[in-house]
Amino acid sequence: MDILKEMSIKEKMYQALAIICFVLNALVSVTMMVFILDMVNSIVTGSGLFAGLSAYWISLIAMLILKGILKTVADLAKHNVGFEITGRIREKITLRLKRFSLGFYSRERLGEISTIIHKDVDNIESIVAHLWSRMISDFIVSLIIGIGLCMINIKLGLAMISLLPVAIAVLIHGIKKNSILQKDSQDDLANMVSLFVEYSKGIPLLKAFNKSTIFESNLKTSAIQFGDSSKNKAKSIAGYIGRYAVLMELCLAVLVITGAVMLLNNTIDLSQYLIFIIVSKEFYKPFSNLEGYWTHYIVAKDSYNRIMTILKAETIRNPQEPQIPKTFEILFENASFAYEENEFELKNVNVEMKEGELAALVGPSGSGKTTITNLLLRFYDLNSGHIKIGGVDIKDMDYNDLLDNISIVMQNVILFADSIYENIKVGNKNATKQEVIEAAKKAMIHDFIMTLPDGYDTVVGENGAGLSGGQKQRISIARAFLKDAPIVILDEATSNVDPINERKIQIAISNLAKGRTLIVIAHHLQTIRSADQILVFNEGRIVERGKYDELIAKEGLFRMLWDAQKQAKEWLLCS
Repeated sequence: MDILKEMSIKEKMYQALAIICFVLNALVSVTMMVFILDMVNSIVTGSGLFAGLSAYWISLIAMLILKGILKTVADLAKHNVGFEITGRIREKITLRLKRFSLGFYSRERLGEISTIIHKDVDNIESIVAHLWSRMISDFIVSLIIGIGLCMINIKLGLAMISLLPVAIAVLIHGIKKNSILQKDSQDDLANMVSLFVEYSKGIPLLKAFNKSTIFESNLKTSAIQFGDSSKNKAKSIAGYIGRYAVLMELCLAVLVITGAVMLLNNTIDLSQYLIFIIVSKEFYKPFSNLEGYWTHYIVAKDSYNRIMTILKAETIRNPQEPQIPKTFEILFENASFAYEENEFELKNVNVEMKEGELAALVGPSGSGKTTITNLLLRFYDLNSGHIKIGGVDIKDMDYNDLLDNISIVMQNVILFADSIYENIKVGNKNATKQEVIEAAKKAMIHDFIMTLPDGYDTVVGENGAGLSGGQKQRISIARAFLKDAPIVILDEATSNVDPINERKIQIAISNLAKGRTLIVIAHHLQTIRSADQILVFNEGRIVERGKYDELIAKEGLFRMLWDAQKQAKEWLLCS
C-alpha cells in the first residue's frame, strides 16, 4: 500500500519490532500448549520431557512472563507507529489547506474535508497500528506452524489445508462484489456528514425561517440513502462471509475425521492427533480473520485515496528562487480574472497604490472589490496580467512571505474557541504578553478586556460567541497591529456596528493606517473622505477614479452611490 511511502525508517523499524514480538508471542503460546500436552502425557504414562511436574510449572510461568513482556513491547511499538504517522498526516493536511486557492474550497465541502481529517486519518491509524502488525505476524506464525505440522505428519497436514483454496476463492469473489458497495457507502457517509455540518452552521437561519423544511428533507434523504447503502453492504458481506465460514469449518472437520480414521488404523498416535487438533487453531487464525483484514484494507485504501485528494491537490506554487520586495507600493497591470467560464470577470484592471497611501475600493455588490483583494492575497491567480509589490510580481515571491507582508481586517471576523489572548496572538505567534496588550490598547479593546472576569485569559465561544460585532472587530484590528505588516486590507469594519463601537474602530483604524499601505473596501462612503485615491468598480471594470471631492463633482457612479446612501439615511431618520 502507498501508505508505506509515508513511513519513516524509524517507524518501519518499530513496525518490524511489533511484528517480531507478536510472532514470538504466538509461538510461545503454541509451545505452552505442547508443554501442557506433554505434562498430561507425563502424568498418565510416566514419560515426558521432565521427570517432575515442578519443571513444567516453572517453564510455564516463565513463558507467561515472556508473553506479557512480548505483548507489551509489541503494543508500544505498533501504537508509536500509528500515532506518529497519523499525526504527521494531519499536520501535512493542515499545512496544505493554507496553500490552496479559494477555488479549492468552492469545489470541496467543509464536511468532506472534516471527514478526511478525522475519520479517514483514524482509519489509517487503525491499519498501521493494529492491522498490519497483527496480520503479518499471524500469517508468519501460520506458515511456521503449517510447516511444522506437515513435518510431523504430511497426510494430516494436507487434510488441514484441503478446502482452504476453495474457501479463499469464495472470499475473493465476494470481496470484489462488495468493494463497489463499500465505496458507495463511504460516499453517502461523506455527503451526510457535509449536510450535517451545513445544518449545524445554519441553525439560526433555519429557526428564523422555521416553516421551510427543504434542508431537513435533504438531510433526511441523505441519512436514508446512507442507511440503505449500509444495509446493502451488510447483506453482501453476510452472504459471502457465511459461505466462507462454512468452508473453514469444513476444513477443520476434514482434519478431525482424517485424524480419527488414522488413529483407529494406528497410523498416528494420540499425542500427534491432539497436537494437530489444538495447534491447528493457530494455523487457521489468519484465514478466519482474512475477511476482516480485507475489509479494513478496503476502508483504509478508500480513506488513503481521499486523503491524497488533499495532499496531491494543486496548491499555490512557490518560485524556485523567490524574490523579496524592498518597498511596498502595489501595482495591478492589465489584470484579468474570471472564477468560472461565462461568469463574473475582472477585465484589464490597472491600478497603482503608492507606499503609505490609502486606496478605497467602492462599487455595487459583485462589482469586483473583494476579488481585487483576493487576487492580491493569491487566494486566486490571475488569468492574465500582473500584480506587483515593490516591483516584484507576487508569483515570484514566496507565498508565506507574501502573506507575512499583508494584514487583513475583514467585515466578518473569525475568532476561535480560545482565550482572547490567543485570538489576538494569531497575528504573531512569537509575540510577548506585553506586545499583545500594546496591540489591544492601540485597537481600543484593552479597557473592555480588563472588565472581563479573566481578562485576556477569558475564553470566547466559536466565532466569538458572547462578543458584540464591534468588540470582535477591534480584536481583529489588534491582530493586525501585532502582525505589523506594511500592507493592510480592510473590509470596512464599521458597516454593522453601533455608533460608540464605530467611533472606537475608526480611531483604531487611523492608528493602524499610519505608515502603511491601506486598501479599504468601503461600504459607508462618508468614511473615505481622506482617501488618497478612490477606485470605483462596476461589473469588473474600474469606471471612475480620483479623490472624494473630484468624484462627487463628476456626478457619475460614485455620486449616484453617495446620493443613494444619503437618501437611505434620511429615510431611516424619518421613519
